[in-house]
This record gives sequence, C-alpha cells and structure tokens, in this order.
Amino acid sequence: MIVMLQNTLDTNMTLNKLEEQLDYLQYQVELHRVKRKGGAVSGNEERGYRVCQCTTERFINYSSNQWSTRAAFISTWLIGFNASEYNSDLLYRYNFLVVSGHGVPYDQCPSWLVSPPYAKKTFYNYPLMWEYFEEALKVYKSECTNHRDMYLGMLKCIERMKDDEAHGCLKAALDNAFADDLILV
Repeated sequence: MIVMLQNTLDTNMTLNKLEEQLDYLQYQVELHRVKRKGGAVSGNEERGYRVCQCTTERFINYSSNQWSTRAAFISTWLIGFNASEYNSDLLYRYNFLVVSGHGVPYDQCPSWLVSPPYAKKTFYNYPLMWEYFEEALKVYKSECTNHRDMYLGMLKCIERMKDDEAHGCLKAALDNAFADDLILV
C-alpha cells in the first residue's frame, strides 16, 4: 500500500517539459530576488511573475545559468505569447513568466529576447534554444487543437527576430514540432 501510494505521488509529481522550463524560470526569479539585483521582477507565485522589459538582460545575466535562462525564457514566452492570443485557457494551467512591456508596442513580443533594439544580448546557445523550444512545443501542441493558428502565430514572432541563427534554430524547432501539420499551412 505504501509503495503504491509513493508510486502515485512520484507519477503525479513528474513535470512535463514546459512545466520544467517554467519551474526553472521561477527558481531564477527567486534567486534574482535573493540577490536583490534591482526591481526587475514583480509579482508572486500565485499571480505569476513579471520581468520589466528594460531589465530582461539583467535578469538573464544574473541568473545561475545564462544560456539555459535565455533558452527557457524564449521557449516559454513564445508559447505563452501565442497562447494569450489563440489558447487563453492554457494561461490558467501554466504560470508563465511575463515581460511587462512599456515603450514601443512592437518590442513586446518574444523577439525582444533575441533582437537587440537597445541593449546587446549575450548568452546565446542556439542548439539549447532549439531543444527547449521543440520540447515545450510538443507539450503545447498536445494540449491544444488549433495547430495551424498556433504555428502561424509563432512563425510571425520568429520572423521578426533579427538574429539569423536564433531565427533559424527556432523556425527549425517549430517546423519539426509541427511537421505533421505543415501540409495544412
């Protein structure tokens, strides 16, 4: 009986790849707050966390693993940004880290973390970005049915990225995850 209960608890505590990335980012938020690296992060675990648009680089630079933080942030923000438009019920199931935008509206999409309109972006690991995004996309795709809209919405964000390598690896991950659906596009 105890073994069965433990197996049930272990099964229920297994996170999918999207949850793992979001959990990692929430951990980075807590580290950021402990280090007291400015007012870049607001919110709480229940309502969700927000990073100010102008301090996203500071948040990434002071994380424990800058490459993983940027990869997870890009991956989950692309999905969260897309879900806010096409699958809003997903926003209630997952606690996405949000970027609080101010200033020019076109900068408030996920391309902000890749294309440097104001500040130099560092800590890119393109294979890691591809891997994180593709893994999270599989979860997103399994939970929603409007694959064509999802694909086209994320493609639009990716196409706005000025970094050719980021654009290429994220588009490849998107195409791989939606390979069965590309006939419909």
